Amino acid sequence: MKYAVNLIFAYFLGVSSGHSQHAVSVQVIRLLRAERERRGLSKYAVSARCGLAQQTIGYIERGLRQPSFETVLRLADGIGVKLEDILKQAGSKPARK
Repeated sequence: MKYAVNLIFAYFLGVSSGHSQHAVSVQVIRLLRAERERRGLSKYAVSARCGLAQQTIGYIERGLRQPSFETVLRLADGIGVKLEDILKQAGSKPARK
């Protein structure tokens, strides 16, 4: 289940395997972080809402950890966004480097 997020993104978005899946995965995390910041939520506040450790959220946002699909769902819920909307945005925007 190491690459569960990539597999789920591929399924929902029809993204081919490999680099494209990773790019969408990275873009989803960037969009979630941007939405958290736009809403003025700290990692602490999101942590309290979704039950993830602040440190875990930081590792995910900095690309140091590859989250499971369940973790991404929890993170989106803690931020207060629909993961479906984030996935649509990620599929339509190229990932920045």
